Amino acid sequence: MPSGETPRSNLIRIARILGCFDHLNSPRPTHEILGAVGMGRSTGFALLRALTLRGWLERVDHGSLRLGPKAAGLAYVPLESVDTALPGSTAALPLDKTAGESHHAVTEWDARLFETVATHTYKRPAPFRIGFANASLSNEWRRAMFESMRYAERLHADRIEAFLVREAGDDARVQVHQIDELVESGLDLLLVSTTNAHSPLLDRKLKEVADAGLPVVAVDRRPRDPSSLVSFVTASDRRIGRISAVWLAERLKGAGRIWMLSGLEGASPAMRRQSAAFAGFSEFPGIQIEAVTYTDWTEEGGRNAVQRLFEQGADTPDGIWCDSGLQGVGSLKFFIENDLPVPAHTGGDLNQMYKLALYHKVPFVALDYPAAMGARVVEVALDILSGKSVPRRVEVPVPIVLPRGMETASVRADSWAERHVGWDLPGTAILSQGPSLRGLRADAENRQGSRHG
Repeated sequence: MPSGETPRSNLIRIARILGCFDHLNSPRPTHEILGAVGMGRSTGFALLRALTLRGWLERVDHGSLRLGPKAAGLAYVPLESVDTALPGSTAALPLDKTAGESHHAVTEWDARLFETVATHTYKRPAPFRIGFANASLSNEWRRAMFESMRYAERLHADRIEAFLVREAGDDARVQVHQIDELVESGLDLLLVSTTNAHSPLLDRKLKEVADAGLPVVAVDRRPRDPSSLVSFVTASDRRIGRISAVWLAERLKGAGRIWMLSGLEGASPAMRRQSAAFAGFSEFPGIQIEAVTYTDWTEEGGRNAVQRLFEQGADTPDGIWCDSGLQGVGSLKFFIENDLPVPAHTGGDLNQMYKLALYHKVPFVALDYPAAMGARVVEVALDILSGKSVPRRVEVPVPIVLPRGMETASVRADSWAERHVGWDLPGTAILSQGPSLRGLRADAENRQGSRHG
């Protein structure tokens, strides 16, 4: 501690220093930091050095600093805003320059994001009967989330008597019927990943189930009316949409033509990501959104969307925004296989997206929507049935993954794509699957061993 300083005054200065950084943890020059907290050079540099040595700050190029791993871990808060209802599709809406907060703004405290729910009325002796009404298994991500869920089921087998599953093929009417089947089979708790956020049938059915005293927990996709839910396990779709849009706009130096390839029309994650991306793009007047289309989160959907736009006479865009690599890989393959210049892309999740983009040196950013939320929702369900208080909203963090050299002024990597990619894993692997991914890796190692044997 510099001489003449009291612990209290240094703590205040440290708090001010750590508060200098925006929610994207953008680097700031040291002279800016000292000016913002009103510190002299000798005392200030000594304090900055001490914080850097202890991991609270870390150095970036040319004398700039950002929050280090210790501070960044403490700084995480949920990034979704609290809505009573989901927004409608923004596909046909003009860009609104005022929409959304600036990507340089600091995340504001909202106590509702940290609301907990008392669950003592649902407490009962183990083992439990849990039902899962699943929207679908229509793509690799959904299958990975389900594998994560099954992993948690096996891990807690002594506490789970039965884990009953229905898969609705993304049909709301089928899902309503399947919820009735599950409830009639005798459940202690219902898990649901809804087919469509616009379905009043689903809203009414889940409200009916909750009113009858059965706890309902949503994962990944929730109903339009969340009042039936005890808890919702998810990740920040707004973070995915907004940061990927800001990165793409900054990569293009604030000007260029964009095609937007969204996921499944009517699904709450696709709606939130698209809305957040529009808000992000709206801050760059030189960005033109030429097309918005849906792909059902499939490789075929991504490929077909790009092909249709070319068939309609469109020129190659400067960038393609995808809310996931599930469709992004189809877009990439179209350009690569047709020997066309590949625009900058966004979209994570799928291992093949990483492999293709890295191999062909395509500029891209990825924010993996964590399939590990499947295991997390099982843990939340067990806590509820044990009478433990749970958060109203459980967010699994979403890291930013970039190839080296692809960071922009506002978007910095949490991890490097070159280390994140699973070169030893199949292209269909979802890298955010969590511990349940070990099975795939073991299979890959066994196959490799067999070839060498």
